[in-house]
Amino acid sequence: MRKEFSIFYKILVILSLSTGVFLNVINTTSVPAILSYYTLQSNIICLVAFLIFAIMEIRQKIYKTDIYYLMKGAIIIAILLTAITYRCALAPIGFEMDSLQKSIANKEFANLLVHTISPILVVMDYFLFDEKGHFKYYYSIIWLVIPLNYIVYVYTYGSHGGKFFSIGGSKKFAYFFLDYEKIGYLGVAKWIIFMTLCILLLSFILISIDRYVRDKLEPK
Repeated sequence: MRKEFSIFYKILVILSLSTGVFLNVINTTSVPAILSYYTLQSNIICLVAFLIFAIMEIRQKIYKTDIYYLMKGAIIIAILLTAITYRCALAPIGFEMDSLQKSIANKEFANLLVHTISPILVVMDYFLFDEKGHFKYYYSIIWLVIPLNYIVYVYTYGSHGGKFFSIGGSKKFAYFFLDYEKIGYLGVAKWIIFMTLCILLLSFILISIDRYVRDKLEPK
């Protein structure tokens, strides 16, 4: 029964992730721009991962190896960063990925899915169905790959003529803290260092909770 519930739950996560991405894509004035935001990319990465997880469980394959836990932690941190950054830094200033589409009726629901509901579902999948204690502290360094690679993507995309919606930064940048034309290279560097430290802290918290659950709450 637990395995069936795990499969059902993963299908629910897939539906949430895919619906959130789909609603944002169909409501945008520029598909390349909307797909170039970290929010959509982190949701898509999680969607691909959960499709693989669901297929493996349906086919009754053994797949929860050390590599699985390394990657599971990476997608948890990636989408947690989406949720926390949006709620703490972007939502208070009225940030929207496509400000030209405020009149769309389901835009609020689309934002709720990609920024809140899907991240919660992804995190809960780990705590509901995965064996605890597999996260290692050095994983936190590897988990930086997805968010730091996104910075490379933004500047590469912008340097080749890619445009974002001008909220916070200019149309060459996805977010104000990457806009070196407004805050300078030093300002961007400070933000990147700050966010890197925050991601490491978030990773340490996740690993510590994981070990606490293993040591205190799971049966010996």
